[in-house]
Amino acid sequence: MTGDQALAELLDVSEDVVAAVILDADGRPKAATVGDAESEKAAEIGAAMLPYGDSLRTGASAARLEAVTADGTVFVLREGSTAIVAATGRDPVTGLVLHDLRTTLRNVGRRTRAKANASS
Repeated sequence: MTGDQALAELLDVSEDVVAAVILDADGRPKAATVGDAESEKAAEIGAAMLPYGDSLRTGASAARLEAVTADGTVFVLREGSTAIVAATGRDPVTGLVLHDLRTTLRNVGRRTRAKANASS
């Protein structure tokens, strides 16, 4: 599944997620539900939040972070070398959002692994 397909599915299944951006290993937008300027801003947010979260932990890197604002919540989730930044409205069902974000990253990861296997 491509990143764009995975994000389209995410927006279909999630009642809370209003925007999302998948980031590559270098922190650049790989796929997005928003325009270029917004996806670059989301990449900057992810690039700032993940290292900050890592600095607060000892031994292991942060796999997920949430920032609650007056307008909603920003989630950053990392699995392997891929990450996703997602925005919700107010009072999201956090457990469901995290599940949906993990599923999205795994769907993209399956495509990446299948593509790598096909080229070897």
